Amino acid sequence: MGNAERRVLVLENPSYRDSPRIGASINMVVNLQVLMPGELAPPHRHRLNALRFIIEGDGGAVTTVNGTPCPMFPGDFLLTPGWCWHEHSHSGAGRAVWLDALDAQLQRHLCTNEFEAGPSNDLPPPRSEDAYAAAGITPVTGPLLTPDVRPDSPIFRYPLARVVDALGAMPAAADGSRRVRYTNPLTAGPAMPGVDCYMLAPARENETRAYRTNANMMCLAVDGEGVSQVGDTKLQWKKNDIFSLPRGHWISHRAKSGDANLFQLTDREVLARLDYLREEFRD
Repeated sequence: MGNAERRVLVLENPSYRDSPRIGASINMVVNLQVLMPGELAPPHRHRLNALRFIIEGDGGAVTTVNGTPCPMFPGDFLLTPGWCWHEHSHSGAGRAVWLDALDAQLQRHLCTNEFEAGPSNDLPPPRSEDAYAAAGITPVTGPLLTPDVRPDSPIFRYPLARVVDALGAMPAAADGSRRVRYTNPLTAGPAMPGVDCYMLAPARENETRAYRTNANMMCLAVDGEGVSQVGDTKLQWKKNDIFSLPRGHWISHRAKSGDANLFQLTDREVLARLDYLREEFRD
């Protein structure tokens, strides 16, 4: 690790070994990143859209995005949208670990990526994320009576506690499951272009409604235990396990404990915008 700028473990799909493709999924690169106390990653920016889902930490590690500090607690979902300045630092006592995902596969194919090292410059005006915390209320910052809409969310940090509260307050689906989507409050669309993210709480009593799609998905078990049926394969999972849901298979999930939650990231939105998305469900 002495020759590495950051501690990153790249998750690889073994079926890509004889191809130029890298990463765990067709359009997404998924990594594990570790930041030890006293370490830092200097400021930089790139066209790739990146997200961090915190697995381990005490809040001493901080990601700063366009000048906004985002403390990293377990279960928090953080955005570093394309061309936003970001850096990581750690003043806490224990290591910080997070799932790191980017739409690198797609942008490499399109040759759209750019990279710029710091120091940070041309930062946007500072703003408070609390202004976007109330449902149904949107700040108007432009000269007209319309919100200043960007393709990525103005919120950089989505705390786990708010997600758990939302799951507990919503009615269950017919199969007993509950699911929320991480969205851009200005558009009600995905929080960030390129990678669409959800939290699923499957029921213990029955499996989720089976579906099949041409989109790809990766899952991180945030809490609890469960089982997922992916085609003919049955996957047993527990907290911190990471697994893929390859396209083209019938998929369903069931919890084995009452606190089971799955963080899910997918390229579904990209296919939907191109009118390439195909999905079907079993009754």
